[in-house]
Amino acid sequence: MDSFFREIGSWRIDNLANYGVLADTIEVVLAVIMVIGGIWLTYRIQVWADKSGGEHPGAVNRGSGGGAEQYEQRGMRN
Repeated sequence: MDSFFREIGSWRIDNLANYGVLADTIEVVLAVIMVIGGIWLTYRIQVWADKSGGEHPGAVNRGSGGGAEQYEQRGMRN
């Protein structure tokens, strides 16, 4: 395990200026990838939360009408 951490510690990150004209393109592409990745990760966490816990009692839609179904399950990701 010690050699693993030494290997990671020896990695060097290149300066984007070394890429010349492509520096802006690389920066924008990486930013777009991170934004899309964040959206996807947030979606997956929400799907997991919906499956694992159901709705919080405070979020339950309590109908005030006299119908037979007083509880309406609400969810965008069903």
